[in-house]
Amino acid sequence: MRTLIGRIARLALAALALSVFIYQQAPTRVSAQGGAPRNFLPIGPPANLKPSAVPDLSGDWTPGRGGIGQSLSAADMNGRMRGKEPDIPYLPETLKKTMAYVPATGPEAKFETNTDPQIHYCEPPGPAHIYMWPAKHKFIQTPEAVYILHELGPVFQAVWLNAKHPEDPDPQYWGHSIGWYENGDTLVVDTIGLNDRTLLDQMGHPHTEQLHLVERYKRVSKTELELDITVDDPGAYAKPWTGHRNFRLSDTGFLRFQWVCSVRDNKEHFESVGRPANTGETTFK
Repeated sequence: MRTLIGRIARLALAALALSVFIYQQAPTRVSAQGGAPRNFLPIGPPANLKPSAVPDLSGDWTPGRGGIGQSLSAADMNGRMRGKEPDIPYLPETLKKTMAYVPATGPEAKFETNTDPQIHYCEPPGPAHIYMWPAKHKFIQTPEAVYILHELGPVFQAVWLNAKHPEDPDPQYWGHSIGWYENGDTLVVDTIGLNDRTLLDQMGHPHTEQLHLVERYKRVSKTELELDITVDDPGAYAKPWTGHRNFRLSDTGFLRFQWVCSVRDNKEHFESVGRPANTGETTFK
């Protein structure tokens, strides 16, 4: 009897182990941890990553045209397409959050009712959103990491080279970024571990703590830098979606003026510049 019971127990354990293996291998987006959806895209560098030369990203870079999502170009800064972008695969709750956001631009914008956390609370804008401000950026490339310096803040991001993400990173405003070079001309930045307090852009597109952000920086000429962004967040969007940003080389120098966030300064700027421009009352000549 003991032998029979032992065999049954071993068979049960073997069946359990097999079911766990099949569950892990199955092409499902539901994980074992709380039923949270998995990311659509692999996280980290590709397994067959080839050695690459290091591209020169030096210079002071000013953002040009483009946005997060192809519909959010400089021609739509007032958000006329917000909520109707054909290339943003909203989940229903994400669409509600986006439409509830009150931007700081547009004819109906008011400082008191604007809900941008960076404007009202001086919270960091976070990756992607940082490039929606007219501030310059600078890359410091070392063998250990690439440090991206931002005038706005001023803050910097550390992109760790030849590194891995932690298994369970604590959610933070800038997350945890690793990077690698490809094709001798591109820096790829892979970021996870972000909290859900930041926005993807100035139009209020939110994200969850499941956000996996992939940024590809490519210097296309002596004076031009291109950034392709992929948003991979199954907690907020039905599939990955992309954005594009152009940068031009600046000749005015980096950090000539420290762009420190101040709620008082934000309000004064909105009243003297933002509101008149939004309502057509600007006196600029």
